[in-house]
Amino acid sequence: MRGTSAVGEANSDERETQEMREASEKVAEAERRAREAAARAEEAKAAAERKAQEAEAAKAEAERRAKEEAERRAREAAEAERRAQEAAKAEAGERAKAEAETRNEAETALAAQAAHKRRMLNDGLEATRSKGFLAQLGKIFKGEMSSSVVDELEEILFTADIGVKTSERLLDRVTANLKDKGDGQAAMSLLREEVSSILKSCEQPFVTEPGKPHVILTIGVNGAGKTTTLGKLAAQLTASGKKVLLIAGDTFRAAAIEQLEEWSVRCGCEIYRSKQGADPSGTIYDGIKYAEKNGFDVALADTAGRLQNKKELLDELKKIHRVAGKALSGAPHQVLLVLDATNGQNALMQAKEFGEAIDFSGIVLTKLDGTAKGGVIIGICEEFRKPVYFIGVGEMTEDLQRFEAEEFVEALFLES
Repeated sequence: MRGTSAVGEANSDERETQEMREASEKVAEAERRAREAAARAEEAKAAAERKAQEAEAAKAEAERRAKEEAERRAREAAEAERRAQEAAKAEAGERAKAEAETRNEAETALAAQAAHKRRMLNDGLEATRSKGFLAQLGKIFKGEMSSSVVDELEEILFTADIGVKTSERLLDRVTANLKDKGDGQAAMSLLREEVSSILKSCEQPFVTEPGKPHVILTIGVNGAGKTTTLGKLAAQLTASGKKVLLIAGDTFRAAAIEQLEEWSVRCGCEIYRSKQGADPSGTIYDGIKYAEKNGFDVALADTAGRLQNKKELLDELKKIHRVAGKALSGAPHQVLLVLDATNGQNALMQAKEFGEAIDFSGIVLTKLDGTAKGGVIIGICEEFRKPVYFIGVGEMTEDLQRFEAEEFVEALFLES
């Protein structure tokens, strides 16, 4: 029994040993697996960190490349902007240069026109300066003023072509300031100031109203230059962009219609005409209607300057004036009285006679070139206080000049 017991104990010990060994092996295996798991975890962690670093590096690289690309594009945009600015600056410079050249050319052309205008005006008034009343005044105003000089001044003024009213005004101005004192130069200076004051009262720009058509009637005696003035005015208005119609209302004078037709061809405007001898009032009425229907800006109507007697002429002009108003309300919008400067004081009488028939709105003084009676414009301005729109100092179209008082006075008192 003791032997069996001992064997049993031995087997039990062996089993315990075996179990302990197996347990140890299991622990070792568990530890090994734990170490392997830890190693794999460490490797996974390292891999994750490596991937994170790689991702960070990739991100940094992408950001660097993006920054470089943005900087490159910014540089290109800045360069493009610089080039665009340089191009715009160059273009602006070229444009400014071209505009300056155009402006200089225009200024040169205007200066040339102004010089031509002054030259024609100076030349046109040369006879008035050298042979008219101003020349006589220059002779007596060479020394000191005296009562005898004043008497001569009075005689010269009252025999000049400037009218009694104007003569009295000029004489009063000189004698009130310089009688028995002063010198001739001071007297001429006073006369110039007074003449300038008179002429400036008649200076007014010639304008056409925006309504269509603006009807202008010209009146005056035969030979005053109505038809020529009408043609020159049509040429100037056409050149300014106006659509102009000439109406041949002088149906009595031989070749008047043909003369106006020549002007219509020359200035490139249209003409409305009837046959010679037709009723002038009817012709002008139909012409105004034609102008209204066809959108003309301006209608310029010529009229006769002489019938069998003065009363018949003035009655005909009154009729034309009434008929024009029937053709178009408000017409004629302007009535221009054309006077010939060579007629001297007769021009003043003509203005009075025509003014009794029609209330003319303005004056055109023609043929100032080559006459010693150009001073008549002073009397015209003083007597009628009407605008003097134009003066004629030559044959060319541009020699129908807008009246400018100061330029006229400078030419009138120009010293040789």
